[in-house]
Amino acid sequence: MSFDMTKIIISIIFLYMQTMFIAVISESRTRLISAHLKPEYDNMYEVENAIGSYFDIFVSECGVMCLSNKRCVSFFYNNLTGMCILHSNSFTYTVMSISEKGWKFYLSQERAGRCLVNFFYYRELDLCYEFKPPIPRSVIDTGFVCTGTELMRIDSIERQEYIKLVTADIGKVYPDEICIQGEKTQGKWTYNDGSTMEYFRWLPNEPSEKSNVIRMVRLKNYEWGVINLRGNCTYMCEYRLQS
Repeated sequence: MSFDMTKIIISIIFLYMQTMFIAVISESRTRLISAHLKPEYDNMYEVENAIGSYFDIFVSECGVMCLSNKRCVSFFYNNLTGMCILHSNSFTYTVMSISEKGWKFYLSQERAGRCLVNFFYYRELDLCYEFKPPIPRSVIDTGFVCTGTELMRIDSIERQEYIKLVTADIGKVYPDEICIQGEKTQGKWTYNDGSTMEYFRWLPNEPSEKSNVIRMVRLKNYEWGVINLRGNCTYMCEYRLQS
């Protein structure tokens, strides 16, 4: 199928369903990625932390650029100017700072089984994730959270920075710290599956002996601390491929 014919079909899908689909082909698999219009964000957009901006193009072209880019999770398109802005953020806990007529917001979703329903997919890190509301820290300590999935693990600077990006304004909704995976076992920190943690972002004088629950301290550049079990924390779940 030619690119021109592909553009025509995608445009028709946008017109009648406000959704587009594209098959992303890699060496290991073919993934079906979709983009969905979110009308509740009409006339709002964001340029900060954008991964790409394009001018004088069709909405179908903007969608193809996003769905073909491993770092793209969402995009803004202005129907009046033809401007397209790509983002790696789902904007669940990040506030859009600019208001202007003509802007539409589209959110991508992986459709071929890699992620669970309602999970966001950041292809650059092969990360399927879901935001969760606060729960008691004592529940986090038991490990009985994220049924069928697991608490978010931060095992690289890339993951650390991505979680920082997508939760930039979470404090406006939930004031609690973000709890992440990790526990101290026989003198060393491990993940839930028993593997040894090798990446850390401890605050000065951490880790303390307060508990086995690690928190990301938003007001201190998302550095880590060990938190006592009183109060609540918010969290994220991730769905990992089983090895």
